Amino acid sequence: MSYKHNNLMAMRQNYWDDEQTPVVIQEKIFFQQLLVEKDIFQTATLEDAKHLFFSFPSIIIVKGYAHGFMHESVLCLIDQHIQSNKQLLQQKTAMKIKFTL
Repeated sequence: MSYKHNNLMAMRQNYWDDEQTPVVIQEKIFFQQLLVEKDIFQTATLEDAKHLFFSFPSIIIVKGYAHGFMHESVLCLIDQHIQSNKQLLQQKTAMKIKFTL
């Protein structure tokens, strides 16, 4: 694995392991709601939200950290990601993470 991959994976893991920060908790719930709103699942669990989060391309992770994952520009990228990977998300299939910045 590359250095860049290790850093971004650490960012993902640190974010997901954060159970104290109110904004992070709110964003995790938001990811669950998005999965329902976008017709990926009828009800989405925290594990479903985690699968979505860990499938995000690097650009979403970096911009999400910078602006927040509910920011309009980041939400647009998340929406594109969900639409492009709808079937894989529904099947909970592991996806190759994209590193385009």
